[in-house]
Amino acid sequence: MRLSSQRGIQLLLSILLVQGLLTGCSGNGGNSGQGATENGGASQTGKAETKVDGKVTTIKFSGWGEPNEKKLYEDLIKQFESENPDIKVQYIHIPADYAGKMNTVLAGGNAPDVFYAGDGDIARWIKLGVIKNIQQQVDATGFDLSGMFDSAVSRYRYDGAKMGSGDLYALPMDVAGTVLYYNKQLFDEANVPYPSAETPMTFEQLVEVGKKLTKDSNGDGKPDQYGMGPAWWEGFVWGNGGKILSDDRKEFMLNEDKSVEALQFAADMRNVHRISPDARALQAMNDGQMFETGKLAMMIGGRWSVPVFRKLKFDWDVAPIPANGEWSGWSASTGYAVYEKTKYPDQAFKFAAFLAGEEANKIRSEQGLTMPVYKAMANSEVFLTPGAKPEHSEVFLQAVEHEQAGPWTYVPNNKWWDIVNQNLGQMWEGKKTAKELMDSIKPEVEKAIKEGNPELFQ
Repeated sequence: MRLSSQRGIQLLLSILLVQGLLTGCSGNGGNSGQGATENGGASQTGKAETKVDGKVTTIKFSGWGEPNEKKLYEDLIKQFESENPDIKVQYIHIPADYAGKMNTVLAGGNAPDVFYAGDGDIARWIKLGVIKNIQQQVDATGFDLSGMFDSAVSRYRYDGAKMGSGDLYALPMDVAGTVLYYNKQLFDEANVPYPSAETPMTFEQLVEVGKKLTKDSNGDGKPDQYGMGPAWWEGFVWGNGGKILSDDRKEFMLNEDKSVEALQFAADMRNVHRISPDARALQAMNDGQMFETGKLAMMIGGRWSVPVFRKLKFDWDVAPIPANGEWSGWSASTGYAVYEKTKYPDQAFKFAAFLAGEEANKIRSEQGLTMPVYKAMANSEVFLTPGAKPEHSEVFLQAVEHEQAGPWTYVPNNKWWDIVNQNLGQMWEGKKTAKELMDSIKPEVEKAIKEGNPELFQ
């Protein structure tokens, strides 16, 4: 591949960013002054003061986010500093390739004291020994987790082998359930009743409704409107009573009957029933863009889509993800982690606890950035926002209660998950049945689980 001058510049900027992070995270304070400064793609804000007679401590905090989220944290930092005059916070904003840049900084041994840890990254970072076990601090300070959704908290627990149980390694920032979005205008035009907000459609019902909402207006044999978006198959597996891994995370179970049945249904939506766009159709625009332009009647998505969808000209709402049983799906989350090597563990935890507290959670929710992790707050007008779309916001509450963390959170080493995803194309393209494919990759997947996560087998 030809290395263009532009790519060379990008590489240089990336190197400068990492150097800036390493320098900016020394833990000794600095003299950067007030305001934001660009540093190879990262910006640092907050008044960085050197410790004076042990009275002022400066800690570093890093996260990603759009400009509105960046501004929110700048305001939260000011509030925290006003309430804690002995602690200053220097904010290192990383707007792109956050995980990649944090991997480099964490490997360098000099990371921010507090930082975002996505639920897909934290297990790996815990095993590398760069995230602090905060259970003792939670217990000592009495930080109350009881009012939070359990699914928001449990995914940050680690028992030394697998995630989901054991001590706590991060405080949850948010939890975002996944739901079925639907275009009410397209349903009305097809004279199809809206999906229930209380009971998930079965797979059979989804096909029936999807066919009525799939249209080939110009008769060229290619739909210009699809009934259903691409399958988020993990929820289909769980909603059919199947499993991806066994509860002890040692055995691959996608080749079991209920799992295979759901996987095959997900592939059949586009290859047999033709109610979902294939890879070629999605090249021009993704499912979100298709939904926004009225080319997709239903799609699976998370709470993060609401601020954008509220600007759409047509009416829409949300319903449970289709399942042949209980509510299902996966929810996403980001946590606030404390660096294992921080020189200021008490101050770092205090700041993380402030960010995860009810007041900061309320501010994030009021700006539409997230659903609260606190049950009572999520059930209030702070989140439900009567009069604003979607009409049935309570669907998100039920989703979070019933959904689980994605399979990428199960164990620290996810090579097994990469193998699954690298092979799924054969099923989506109809080259292999779900059963054939899952049986064929089972030995390789289980080998990767064992080799990458030996603690499971000790």
